Amino acid sequence: MSENQIVEEDSTFEDPEGVVTLDEVLQYENKLMEDTAAVLGDMSDKNCSYVEGYIKRQALYSCLTCIPEAKTDPDKRAGICLACSYHCHEGHELIELYTKRNFRCDCGNSKFDSKQCNLCPDKITSNEENLYNQNFQGTYCVCSRPYPDPEDPVSDEMIQCVICEDWYHSRHLNAPVPSTPFVEMICFTCVGNHEFLSHYAGLSITQVRETPLEVKEDVDITNTQKEETTTEPTEDQSENAEVSTLKECKKPKEKVEAGTLFWVDTTWRNSLCSCDICLKMYGDENVLFLLDPEDPLPVYEEKGKANIQGLIEDQDKKFLANMNRVQLIETIAGYNDLKDNLSDFFKRFAEQKKVIKPEHVKEFFDEMNAKRQKMDVPPYFCR
Repeated sequence: MSENQIVEEDSTFEDPEGVVTLDEVLQYENKLMEDTAAVLGDMSDKNCSYVEGYIKRQALYSCLTCIPEAKTDPDKRAGICLACSYHCHEGHELIELYTKRNFRCDCGNSKFDSKQCNLCPDKITSNEENLYNQNFQGTYCVCSRPYPDPEDPVSDEMIQCVICEDWYHSRHLNAPVPSTPFVEMICFTCVGNHEFLSHYAGLSITQVRETPLEVKEDVDITNTQKEETTTEPTEDQSENAEVSTLKECKKPKEKVEAGTLFWVDTTWRNSLCSCDICLKMYGDENVLFLLDPEDPLPVYEEKGKANIQGLIEDQDKKFLANMNRVQLIETIAGYNDLKDNLSDFFKRFAEQKKVIKPEHVKEFFDEMNAKRQKMDVPPYFCR
């Protein structure tokens, strides 16, 4: 499935023989770190992103403790950056919004009444270019329900739309989710709102009608060029300027009736026409970001994963070298404690012939962390 999907079930540790190794546990831990880094990207957890202006893509949160009215009033919706979620809204009711494009941190502006941002107190009253969908109030999809939804008995995945950035239950997309792996999806609502997409529907892996719809005559830009260029130029034009010509439109002539569109990768964006007429149309419909090579979510996620991989490798190299003798002793003791507890943990499941699942691993590490916090000096555990 695509990178931009949330799946209810996680079968990472489901082994038909009920066996899991320490290496698999560590791999799972590293995967969690990579997945987290994919969402957070290279955003700082110490500095408010406001100073960087409208960022192309960043992880955002909505604070319902500071603005409870956001649940019902669209004008009160606001988004805060990663650093502000730590330093200004710790312990608050936060909604994780995953990532949004072209957004500037709202923390401490007029939407928060008298509450100031602890990291960047000098902010303008509002960020006019920010866009807020229903996610900022904690609801998603055409059903406008929360996620996870305690009242929904159906286990379903959620998929984010490339354009509106809302999240949809797969069963509410009015189209079967392809079995072929895909990385991007455009919901049926956005396809309906942006007519030009029907000209590119044939490039998607969505099942569509075999017979194309009747197509309105497109403007023949080539002939328009000829008519414009054959017009007698004025004397000033002849002497001081060259006659401009329009770039030929490469939008497919035929359009296909389609609902939700699924794309196998992000290269479909390269097929979008960039003639003057189409560029103006993209601007009018606020979708110029489709032409930005840095906009796709997979590009953002890969940068985040690359950053965390470099950090992990760097930590592996420097971990022991930067420790003094006391820290090394504590590390060895911590490692032995972890090894003994893991041995008992695996033995218990082996004797009961049970499969170790993610919730069991989480419970194990939660217990280890609880023991560590009771100590006066936190030990240094090996990864």
